[in-house]
Amino acid sequence: MTPVESARWRERIAEHWRITQDLDRALLRVHGISLSEFLTLSALDRGEGRLCAKDLVDVVGLSPSTLSRLLDRLERGGLLVRRAGTRDRRTVRLWITESGSRTARAATSTFDARLPRSPLPAPSRSPEGALP
Repeated sequence: MTPVESARWRERIAEHWRITQDLDRALLRVHGISLSEFLTLSALDRGEGRLCAKDLVDVVGLSPSTLSRLLDRLERGGLLVRRAGTRDRRTVRLWITESGSRTARAATSTFDARLPRSPLPAPSRSPEGALP
């Protein structure tokens, strides 16, 4: 990697961090939920309210233990319900509540308003699998 490419990566990572922090602060201030909680509720809302906990690990980008604590908070807040699977009791199914759905939808406008207005570049990968 050239020094210029390395610098571009650092700039991209720093910009990602700034956007993430701004979104997190705005969502907490306006809706009382973190960015990770918003992403979780949005995924559940789009998934017709029911997904497995393990499905969310990749969607939200959190470790299983961190996601479990996040789900505890959302459940205590009445935004989702956890139930054991009917076929496999080891599987935990998640159901978004009406309150969770309302929160996710209201927070979407805050999320959208805080994102940069520049278009995202199309995802691409070099032959080695790295972004340009």
